[in-house]
Amino acid sequence: MFNFFSKEDKQLYNMLGHLNMAEKEISLKDNSETEIYEVACPDDEYAFLHEAAIIEYHGTLFAAWYNCEEKELIGPTPIRQKRSKDGGKTWSDIETVAEDQTGKILFCPPVYGICEDKLYMLINEMVSADHIHALDLYVFQEEKDCFEFLWSKPIPFKLNTNVYKMANGKLLLPGRIAELDGFPNTPAVLISDSGKIDDDWRLVYIQENGDLPDGSKLVHPEITAIIEDNKIAMFSRDDERKVPLVYLSQDYGETWSDAFSYDIPFSDSKIYAGTLSDGRNYIIGNWYPGREKLVLVFSKPKENTFETGIILQNGFSDRLGYGKAWCYPCAYEADHKLYIIYTVYLENEKRGAALSVVPLI
Repeated sequence: MFNFFSKEDKQLYNMLGHLNMAEKEISLKDNSETEIYEVACPDDEYAFLHEAAIIEYHGTLFAAWYNCEEKELIGPTPIRQKRSKDGGKTWSDIETVAEDQTGKILFCPPVYGICEDKLYMLINEMVSADHIHALDLYVFQEEKDCFEFLWSKPIPFKLNTNVYKMANGKLLLPGRIAELDGFPNTPAVLISDSGKIDDDWRLVYIQENGDLPDGSKLVHPEITAIIEDNKIAMFSRDDERKVPLVYLSQDYGETWSDAFSYDIPFSDSKIYAGTLSDGRNYIIGNWYPGREKLVLVFSKPKENTFETGIILQNGFSDRLGYGKAWCYPCAYEADHKLYIIYTVYLENEKRGAALSVVPLI
């Protein structure tokens, strides 16, 4: 039980099962071996950027996000993108993938997936901030050098991560669900039984609604997965309480346990998790409190006990020359490196995106 828990946090903690995922204090080192690059900064057209995603495809890094003119999810909210052919050192000009210039439909967030050697982007349509209207799919056409629209479906499911592929060949998308045009606070997953991104996706609830046992509610249950064969550990953000939450599945995401607490002190912000090619699991998140410190932690191969990590950012960045908070990571492994993109808070609540490149060998 963390010393920053309130009375209400302790009450919820005592009502949940508990998983030990950090048997001792996690050893965190600095980011001196990590490359850090600027991806996008605010400009005169768009002062706000958030929820960036990243992937590597055919030797190129693709990074996408949503922009707003001044404030979060107010006014036109296009999905925009850059590419890098040198591992993030330099980036192309910005491309617009989707937009509604009237501002009636807000697009947020983008996530990527690769299937049968094709690159896809999934995007949410919203009628207002986090009120989900549809799920849209785009495919990258290499011969045309752009993303093309494939379909839109009235699935009020808020996306959280890139597409995960499971050992049974099916695909998994973690997120949260609501009524159409409603606010999603119920954790859920979408599953593609065919293993194809452009096929049908089936909804599975992780829990019945957004309620927790102590009477508090999940607000933004952004979730992310560590998958080993049929077993899934699904980590969730908790807002009304400060108790880190994780759900377990033993059957490829078809059924889920009640929420457990666990002992890594992530703040109430989005986290991102996955498994490296060497078998180590990782989780990226903000160390409590707030969003000033962004941390990457590693397990031993095929274990869910985390012992070491890297402080990716912590307050002002001398190497970038700006920044006061860092959050909403997304990661992708390629070329023996872990590419981690995240939001940067600048002065006057303006936001951009930066990239940490962590060597894995």
